[in-house]
Amino acid sequence: MRTKIIKVDEMEKASSIRVSNKTREMLSVLARGKESQEEIILRLIKLANNLSAKEGTKIAEKGNIIGTKYEQKHKNLEIELKGKKYSVVCTFNDLSLISLMRSRQLQNMRSSEQNIEWELDLEMININKGHGWIAPSTLNIEETRLIYLICVKQILEETFDIKLYELMTEKDYLDTGKWMEAYDRNDLSRDSLNSDVRNVFHADLKEKLR
Repeated sequence: MRTKIIKVDEMEKASSIRVSNKTREMLSVLARGKESQEEIILRLIKLANNLSAKEGTKIAEKGNIIGTKYEQKHKNLEIELKGKKYSVVCTFNDLSLISLMRSRQLQNMRSSEQNIEWELDLEMININKGHGWIAPSTLNIEETRLIYLICVKQILEETFDIKLYELMTEKDYLDTGKWMEAYDRNDLSRDSLNSDVRNVFHADLKEKLR
């Protein structure tokens, strides 16, 4: 009889860091949801490492022009649509820096940063409907568009720790007016609204597929 192996991770020893009340308040401002102070610090360390890396997302200013060079991220999303389950592999721009800059306290440091536009530039690479991985282009146009828009919503909610309540039903996802309301309410980029959402209703969806 085979014996099931149970792996037990060694518990890390905890230590403490002394911080002032001002620092504690600054950390609280940067929290996403109910993050602990340790979780906030770990995320900021990860962000700092990303910004120091050559491939990390960068924002550069030249005169009155602000440009952004993005690092690409990959994610596997699990979606259930009309009773069918999908696994979708996506690639998209890392917007963690943009998310950090959206904090009012950080925006007030430099007024020019308040108007930085960005694009998610999400692409679907592979899709699994339960019978193996297939190219997204093999699905019909309506199914592909809906799955793509669901992925956009999911990535935006996770990146900016927001809830796009306007987008709940299939009808909502396919309503550009609902997307505009969601973007406006959360002060999201107009460039993203046009490129990541509106274009999929008018342009060839092949631009969003691999």
